Amino acid sequence: MTRSLFNPLVSRPSLCAYCKAPAKGFVYGKDETWFGACSMAHLKKVREGERLKNVAQMSDEGLDYAIKQTKDTYLTIAKDTGSYVMHEWDREKRELLFGKAIREYLNWANEQAETGQLERTLRDGSD
Repeated sequence: MTRSLFNPLVSRPSLCAYCKAPAKGFVYGKDETWFGACSMAHLKKVREGERLKNVAQMSDEGLDYAIKQTKDTYLTIAKDTGSYVMHEWDREKRELLFGKAIREYLNWANEQAETGQLERTLRDGSD
């Protein structure tokens, strides 16, 4: 089957490949891959291979939620390993804790997106 943007079986990009804002019908195909854009200016940047380096932001509220949700996991692992110092845990235990924290943060962020709630405080990691 030939890939075509007009084929209903081919997924269309929903986010701008440059800034991650919702794509608005501007598309660029390269090597059987489609890239969306939110504007002609961003479409030009996508064609030239430009991307923003860091568009992810973190919410303090979401971070607090994730920490609260992972407290029991942290305490369980600390008791199992006999240490409350994470760098002394084996990799599997650290992955368990961090995986849980990330999953809880993403659950929180997904709830915000589904309900249309705006994040009050965003951090870009520069502090």
